[in-house]
Amino acid sequence: MEHYDEQAQRLFEQLSRVSGRVERIYTPVQEHEISEVIRRRLFSSIDIDAARKIIQDFMDYAINESMLPPGTEPSEYRRRFETAYPFLPEVIDVLYQRWGSFPNFQRTRGVLRLLSLVLYSLREKTLPYITLTDFDLSVQEIRQELLKHTGQEYDSIIASDITSEVAGAKQVDVGLGDAYKGFRLGSRSATTSAFNSTTIPAYAGSA
Repeated sequence: MEHYDEQAQRLFEQLSRVSGRVERIYTPVQEHEISEVIRRRLFSSIDIDAARKIIQDFMDYAINESMLPPGTEPSEYRRRFETAYPFLPEVIDVLYQRWGSFPNFQRTRGVLRLLSLVLYSLREKTLPYITLTDFDLSVQEIRQELLKHTGQEYDSIIASDITSEVAGAKQVDVGLGDAYKGFRLGSRSATTSAFNSTTIPAYAGSA
């Protein structure tokens, strides 16, 4: 992913400058265009050959392990991944469809804002692709962006379940033993569950 760091830095600085400005509602793009629009806005260029290799490796593994969403044709999933790369298609789906239901999220604009913060938080990491598990809710800017829509009362719930030192997810991380500690499987799984809930309030109510 060429210019990954530069683009993340530029977008983060832009967001910082406009954070206090009253936001306007723009005409939303069509749903089938959203992945292309997001990638074009967040990345100046993509290494197409590297992307194809990564996507092929992912598809081979996902098909062999029956990991694709139920009822999804591999060819269709591949097409969507190629459009959304470096994000898995589910990242765009969850943010645009589920989080887009919050009145002030503004769908495309909200997705761009959140993903730019995520990219900035990942700027020192080398990842083949980006999933919901890579959204680090311990990063204040990311967490606060979400809490703008869910309400600050859910900050304590996120801390209790995922981000605090005594969070249930972190206890799972430790409980899995040293061999898996670095993978943070409990924290990553809990983060995905939170985002995949219909809303954070619904997730919180099930905690």
